[in-house]
Amino acid sequence: MIVSALSLIVTLFFPLNADAQNLGANVNTNGDEYINQVLPDSIVFTRRSGNEFVLTSKIIDGNYMPAEPIDLGWHNDYWIGAICFSSDMKTLYFVGIDYPGGYGRGDIYLSEFVDNQWSEPRNIGKPVNSATMESQPCLSVDGNELYFVRDTKNYKSNIYYSRYIHGEWTSPQAVATVNTRFGEMAPFLHPDGRTLFFASEGHNGMGGYDIFMCRKLLNGTWSEPKNLGTPVNTEKNEISFVVSSDGKKCYVSSDRDGGFGGYDIYVFDYDDVNVPEIVDTTRFVMRNINFEFDSAVLDESSDPAIDSLANFLNDNSLINIEIAGFTDNSGTEEHNQKLSFERANAVKEALINKGVDATRMTAVGNGSSSPLKPNDTEENKALNRRVEIRIL
Repeated sequence: MIVSALSLIVTLFFPLNADAQNLGANVNTNGDEYINQVLPDSIVFTRRSGNEFVLTSKIIDGNYMPAEPIDLGWHNDYWIGAICFSSDMKTLYFVGIDYPGGYGRGDIYLSEFVDNQWSEPRNIGKPVNSATMESQPCLSVDGNELYFVRDTKNYKSNIYYSRYIHGEWTSPQAVATVNTRFGEMAPFLHPDGRTLFFASEGHNGMGGYDIFMCRKLLNGTWSEPKNLGTPVNTEKNEISFVVSSDGKKCYVSSDRDGGFGGYDIYVFDYDDVNVPEIVDTTRFVMRNINFEFDSAVLDESSDPAIDSLANFLNDNSLINIEIAGFTDNSGTEEHNQKLSFERANAVKEALINKGVDATRMTAVGNGSSSPLKPNDTEENKALNRRVEIRIL
């Protein structure tokens, strides 16, 4: 906590040399504008000004054209909140407010683009929707994970996710490291499938709501959230954050001073954003992967570790890995190099047998190079004989 506080102070008083660009009067008004999604040639956002509805603005030569209501063919009779499209633009998810037959005041609905038109919306039902309010859906690029906001008993909101398995959405799970007893909202999953941005008033912030990020670890849990600092966050409120599909721009909704009123949408160059580095998510030592003596044959005791790694990779289809084998310094370097590669390749083959695409994995042998400990005791040699996984 002390380190986080010091980091925040440094960021606050020594901001990056970057400016926030207000998208201007073609997009922003004296109402509230909340960024939902950035498509290759346009942005999609919610405007709340008495009613709540979704608009789009074309991006032409870096300029944002006058916003127009998004034409879905059916939404004019209902309130719709935050919206997100699948990566192939054939499915959209949105929050329907006070729809007849809903489970709560706000439920998540879907519509599909069929025969050149959007189908009538369908409530995706339980277990995602409940008697409380679900809103602000965000779909992973592969379409297999849905992140959303659910109201809590203390009238705040937390972030949940559900997986699409065998044609059904699983029971939602709270993103444990993200949620606090205060409010969290507006989850956005980066196209890499493992970086989650969200707004929170419960973590170590600079104002009311700030934008934070965390990364998915190899064991499926999420790292501790990090504040993005300036220029994204201010002493005011920042409540939604989205990265463009090409990774070059990011957008934030904020009620900071100097806008048109309420929440406005601002844009930055993503390279100017102080995205914290979380180093422990890129390389892992798999200590429970074991081999027969001086052999590349996996021991049966390795099965749980192989299963866990395969499940992680199958659940995160955008992640590619390098499997690196290491030995101690016993034997010749030529032998060690060959053995370390064969062991790494054995892990790769085991993962292929569990359904992981071979093109997502590279096996390398490093022999006795890069020891973790001096090769001066049997205990240290055992530590140096290892398999490491590096996320590419």
